[in-house]
This record gives sequence, C-alpha cells and structure tokens, in this order.
Amino acid sequence: MSNERGQVVKAMVVIQRPRDGALLVSEHADPARPFHRPLGGHVEFGEYAEDALRRELLEEIGQGLSDVRLLGVLENIFEWERAQAHEVVFVFAASFLDASAYEIAEQRILDHAEDDGTRVRWRDASAVNPPLYPNGVADLVQGLAQQRAV
Repeated sequence: MSNERGQVVKAMVVIQRPRDGALLVSEHADPARPFHRPLGGHVEFGEYAEDALRRELLEEIGQGLSDVRLLGVLENIFEWERAQAHEVVFVFAASFLDASAYEIAEQRILDHAEDDGTRVRWRDASAVNPPLYPNGVADLVQGLAQQRAV
C-alpha cells in the first residue's frame, strides 16, 4: 500500500465582500487542525479550470459568478491523513452574480452528503488564524488588494 494520495488539480475562487474586503472561505471544523480555504474543488479530466470553478460554486453554495479572472497557479505538497498529497491549484478572483449573496453570514456546503462540520463563512481581511490554505493564496489575495488600490 502506497502512502501517497496522488496528484490533483483544483480550482478555487477568491471572493471578497465589497463593503469590508472579507474573504469567502470554507471553514473546516477538524479540532486538531482547523483551517480555512477559498471555495472550489477538483477539476475533472477534460474540464477547464474555470468551468470546474463555476460548477463547484453552483454545487457548493448555489451561486453563479461574474468577472472571473485567473490570479495565479499554486502547487502544494503536504501531508493529509497520514499520506502525502500533491495539488496544483488554479486560483481565480470573481464576483457573485447575485449581490444579495454577499449578505449571507454563514451556510453549510450544499453538496456534502452528511453534515461534516464544514461551513462557508466570511473571514476578516486581516485574519491570520486559522491558517488559510493552500499556501500562497494569502499572497495572491494581498496582490489583488494592491491592484484594486491603484
């Protein structure tokens, strides 16, 4: 038995709330290792990353996206559940099609079969804990904020 999970390609989206810059994240409730991630998921074979992103947001929170643009591509090798994982992540910035979606405080991810404790919430723009993954996404968010300030 191999101690590797394999390589996966993911697409994630940075969505910031216009009024305060808060970042939309999924909050993982593992008490041993809590963390936040932008929403998104696996890119299926034969699927473009942006198409996967749009599909995932509809599945996860029932929301459409506009103004989708690529921020960067990250690569991470890490340990998860006692196995080595390797992910390549296309990170996009986008806005909600429906402006009322920015007012949702917290919700469960719709496509999870059971309630595993994962929630979608707004993370304060200055937060450093819990950690934000994948590694490097905080730098992309900071670069986006600097672009908007110019």
